[in-house]
Amino acid sequence: ETMNPYPDRLGLALAPPMASLRPLPDDARLDLTHLVALAIDDAGSTDADDALSLEGDRLWVHVADVAALVSPDGEADLEARARASNLYLPEGTVHMLPEAATDRLALGRQEISPALSFAITLDDSGEPADLAVHPSWVRVTRLTYDEAEARLNELLLASLLAIAERHQRLRLARGAIEIDLPEVKVRVEDGEVTLTPLPALRSRLLVQEAMLIAGQAVAAFAQAHNIPIAYSVQDAPADLDVPDGLAGMLARRKRLRRSQRTGEPGPHAGMGLPAYVQATSPLRRYLDLVAHQQLRAWTLGQPLLDRSAVVARVGAAEAVTGALRATERLSNAHWTLVYLRQQPEWQGEGIVVDQNGARSSILIPDLAWEFSAYLRENVALNDRLLCRIESVNLPLLEAQFDTRPV
Repeated sequence: ETMNPYPDRLGLALAPPMASLRPLPDDARLDLTHLVALAIDDAGSTDADDALSLEGDRLWVHVADVAALVSPDGEADLEARARASNLYLPEGTVHMLPEAATDRLALGRQEISPALSFAITLDDSGEPADLAVHPSWVRVTRLTYDEAEARLNELLLASLLAIAERHQRLRLARGAIEIDLPEVKVRVEDGEVTLTPLPALRSRLLVQEAMLIAGQAVAAFAQAHNIPIAYSVQDAPADLDVPDGLAGMLARRKRLRRSQRTGEPGPHAGMGLPAYVQATSPLRRYLDLVAHQQLRAWTLGQPLLDRSAVVARVGAAEAVTGALRATERLSNAHWTLVYLRQQPEWQGEGIVVDQNGARSSILIPDLAWEFSAYLRENVALNDRLLCRIESVNLPLLEAQFDTRPV
């Protein structure tokens, strides 16, 4: 049980990438070190991709300038393309880029960091109205989500939160689909498993909406300047007539159509955005890096990849992404069950989230675990149950619980 078999089973590399990185080019950079720049991330994170500043009516989103060191078709680019993204496992992270990339580029790791900064002017409604892209120098302060949450009464964070909440309202008015399901971070150290529920903090909303604003602004910028880039698009679900509560959230997620990457812009229905490009995590996601390579080349007047080259990179990344996400999901399940084996007296609350005849699906929020059972009692959707662990079948990734009404 102390070995997670799923990365090997799905053919994923666990060895760190060993590609070399070129020196930082001596390009002109805008000095933005006078701005307070906050990188807000999970506790323990070492690879901050993005940081936020405010300057008058401009929202600055600073992103690690990975494209300055990783050029298209170079050794590091090819290795990152083969990996598609970081692989996040409970026992640790397998990076798509060499460790030196994080040391040299992660925001806040050095006193002054090179960035590709997006200066986004917001209109009166809170929509991004204009975008300027600048290679820059930034001085970044790193905060955890909990630290930022405790400081939301400070002017900068309060202003950023107000921008985020206004943008969220705009998206919801356009039909964005909000899904609030329990999240749990699973960690393994020296064979001991810990599960930490992630609360729905306003500081997370702040960062999430700032990244969506940046992605929307980059999409509009790429269209306006004919920059080939990978857009994220999603069709609207055919039916969203769902129940209330946690059962409705789960039903809503199951009815969402899969987001697609394409070389042509289109709406992202789930996010309520007219067009969207993921461009704020080039240390963690390969197609974000490709977007940065394109934006950086355009800014410096250098040749761009053509649309066919971008689409080929989308295909290469998508060929791996399914195995990555499956490995992460299966690995979390494996270690969650190991945790339950280590806690044989575990019990907690479950919520009835689906019913099919006599069979019910129950979601345990503290574990982010869903299981199916025939219940002796008559229950309705969103009813609460006390769940006590009875047995664990690790090879089949199954757990049996004794259940009774609360």
